[in-house]
Amino acid sequence: MTDGPATDPGAAGEAPPTTVLVVVDDDADRGLLREWLAESDEFTPRVVDAGDLAAFEADFDVCLFDVEGVRTVADALAAHRESTVTYTPTLLYVPERYGDAEAVLARLGSTGDHVDDVIDAPVRRANLARRLRTLARARHFSTKLEHSRDRHRRLVRRLPDAVFVCSDGRVTYANPAAASLLGVESEAVRGREFVDLVPAVDRDSVGRALETAGADGRSEPVETVLQRTVVRNADGGAEPAEPAASDAASADASDTAPTDADSGEGSVSEPLIDPAGPVPVEMTAIDAGDGDVQVIAHDLRQRRERQERLALYRRAMDEATVGITIAEHSSDEEGLIYANEEFKRLSGLDDDELIGHNPRMLQTDETDPEPVARLRRAIELGEETSVVLLNKRSDGRKWYNALDISPIRGPDGEVTHYLGFQRDVTEWMSHQQRLSVLDRVLRHNIRNRLNVVLGYADRAERSIAAADRTDEPLAVDAEELRADIDRIREAATDILELSDSARRFREDVGADGDDDPVDAATIVVDVASALAAEADGADVLVSTPDDSATVAGATPLSLVVDELLSNALEHVDDPTVCLSLSIEGDEVVLRVADDGPGIPPDSRAPLDSGAETPTEHGQGVGLWLVRWTIDAVGGTVRYEDGADGGAVVTARFPIAEDEATAG
Repeated sequence: MTDGPATDPGAAGEAPPTTVLVVVDDDADRGLLREWLAESDEFTPRVVDAGDLAAFEADFDVCLFDVEGVRTVADALAAHRESTVTYTPTLLYVPERYGDAEAVLARLGSTGDHVDDVIDAPVRRANLARRLRTLARARHFSTKLEHSRDRHRRLVRRLPDAVFVCSDGRVTYANPAAASLLGVESEAVRGREFVDLVPAVDRDSVGRALETAGADGRSEPVETVLQRTVVRNADGGAEPAEPAASDAASADASDTAPTDADSGEGSVSEPLIDPAGPVPVEMTAIDAGDGDVQVIAHDLRQRRERQERLALYRRAMDEATVGITIAEHSSDEEGLIYANEEFKRLSGLDDDELIGHNPRMLQTDETDPEPVARLRRAIELGEETSVVLLNKRSDGRKWYNALDISPIRGPDGEVTHYLGFQRDVTEWMSHQQRLSVLDRVLRHNIRNRLNVVLGYADRAERSIAAADRTDEPLAVDAEELRADIDRIREAATDILELSDSARRFREDVGADGDDDPVDAATIVVDVASALAAEADGADVLVSTPDDSATVAGATPLSLVVDELLSNALEHVDDPTVCLSLSIEGDEVVLRVADDGPGIPPDSRAPLDSGAETPTEHGQGVGLWLVRWTIDAVGGTVRYEDGADGGAVVTARFPIAEDEATAG
């Protein structure tokens, strides 16, 4: 050895010093080596006798021995290395008296296999420190690698997903989740062919996944089922499967997962299927290196239960008897992302026409703006609300939509969507409207007419009472009496006409009738001719299109023509009434124009707003019958003052396609 100052290049700084186990037979060499190491901050020497085999039970980083030392501790060192998973480096010091180091290693034979590096005399401190530092660094990297592997093993053990490690297709490791999934201990799975854990029908696809992982690094996910495997002995008790020798060796060498398999006695029996049934999984095979394949199997039971629940919820929404919609709130358009079958029926539209569009497209020019404004305010404030809106179906028919909306909030509490429930309340609204009109008729029209009857009855009674008081004969003015009787008859006739109009609507329009396509021109001409024949001095002019115009059923159009023409003929002496029938797009348009004074504003409600108010009500129900009839067939009606005076009422009816013509 050569004595000189120790150098400390590349010292580890804050790292703990390297513990060097010194096993040197020569006293002088041992003492000098201990002295050198003790003087360096990098190393902590622990000197032991060559015969002290217990020295390997304590921790150390590098073993420094001479030729006699390695011969003495070779077996103990081999056992130590066998029992530890980290690298334990060794440095052989060869004194000058032994000659060439290569010759020494040759003489050591298999004992030399325990030597990682050699330093021969004369030795300089710096050279010794560098050799020890290099070996310590290798030890450090080995320890870090083992810590990483240990973390990986702990992670694998704690993973909620089942993890299997396979070598040549056989299971060498199964984590606790895998064992739990199969209902057995981990040891019971080891040594089995992995494809035996899945049904025969899936074995080819699972086998290909294992091969793909080995060749390409990773397979695509494969859905299969794991059969709950129980390995039983002849007595029916559970016992671990015995891995083959090659499997055990692979398990011991595996870097992917802990493998502490025990060797069992006896043969491996066939697995029995647990009555609890197979477990659906999604498995992915991944190359784990060294010929191993790691299989990760994700239990699909909870996912499928969620999917089944979601499918149930979807079916419930799809098949609900109330219209259900979901609209986005993140975009300006607030387009629909879902509409159930009932809403499609209500609107007459399909998914392509609804999804992505704002449902306000169903509103009409006649939709009341007040509930629309309330709906908009609720959406802007993220609140729920209920409104009734007048909507229009794809075929043009109007319907009243009782809409309830509720906000759907995301995890941050912000509104992301709106849930809408929609019900057709057209019939209810019609009933309410008819009740309102009936209430007005009973309170106003009929009361006024009955007051007329009662007034003339009172006058007659007073005349009789006066004659009785004077004992004079009852004087009767025949002309006056005849006028009173005419007024009473007129009032009674008005009441009967009100009753007859209501009955006619109920019987002819309110009930389900014949809606076969009929020629509109024929109906208009027939009704107009009949009324014109009864109206002395009236001119009724009718124009019809050259092309055939068909509507659904004769009754609705007949009633509308009758009411509008009768109204025009009734209120004007020697009137001129023009009826024109035309085709505009997919509608048959009837216009009735007269040269009278027009319809008073308080009687136009049926033709304008369609709603009667306490301050706006007419004297009869005729125009209401027109409105209700046209609404029932999906048409529209509008009133205008004529350019030269008079009234112009425009009624639009959907064209009914003649099947014979269509065919």
